[in-house]
Amino acid sequence: MRLAHITDLHVERPARAAELLNKRLLGEVNLHLFGRSAHFSKVAQEALPAAVLAARADAVVCTGDLTATGTDAEFEAARTLLRPLDALPFYCIPGNHDVYTNESVGRYARFFGETGVRRFDIGPLDLCLVDVCVPDWLSRGEAGPATLQALDDALGSSTRPTLLGLHYPLRNRRGEVYGPPTRALRNAAAVEALIEKHPCVVGVLHGHEHHGFRTRVGPRQVAVFNPGASGYAWLPKKKRTAHFNVYDVDDAGIVGVERYAWNGSVFEPESGGAYEGGG
Repeated sequence: MRLAHITDLHVERPARAAELLNKRLLGEVNLHLFGRSAHFSKVAQEALPAAVLAARADAVVCTGDLTATGTDAEFEAARTLLRPLDALPFYCIPGNHDVYTNESVGRYARFFGETGVRRFDIGPLDLCLVDVCVPDWLSRGEAGPATLQALDDALGSSTRPTLLGLHYPLRNRRGEVYGPPTRALRNAAAVEALIEKHPCVVGVLHGHEHHGFRTRVGPRQVAVFNPGASGYAWLPKKKRTAHFNVYDVDDAGIVGVERYAWNGSVFEPESGGAYEGGG
């Protein structure tokens, strides 16, 4: 089976004046006055669905940040953009930008379905998705007691190898605790403890960090994959561009990975193999 992994598209649409009376005003300043908007490419975003289908994916998982500031217009645009992937099983969790403000929370569910802790049979193994994003003036996430209990229950009842999907990294590219705390999962250690408690977890998929990497977590050295932002602009001077992953999976877990990179015109397999092209 081939499982595609996309993340951090950051589909952006202009906010209405009435939508700026909260944290979103700061976001718009960051996007347009400080240039963050230029980090993302509408052309790459629009090319992504066809590239995923051309890569012969059997299913798709998205680990969040479909939108830039969680407005209705952005969710509608992201849903329209990804509609070609309705041909495949599509599994998704929100990112911190999708729950940007309190009034954004319900929008994700309206356009992309349920959140929380959910487990899916995806053929040779299970996929367990965990929503750890909460509205916050910073960029932090949190797995509260109810979420941790639901995750413990879901993993405890699994009888098959399981991939765990969440938005935030647990570790950075060097295998260290991910930071800074202002943009990390506040109780990542509790999630790591559950991964170690349940040997069924054979891999972790995440987003949030726009420059992709792979690492390992815990004494069992569970493999962790972040493709990097799938909606990123092609910035060759900075060695940055959009990526998505395709994993070959069987009943042992992830047995192979291809990473596709945007070259300014098309997505193509990363030269030299997965993660050889940098972030």
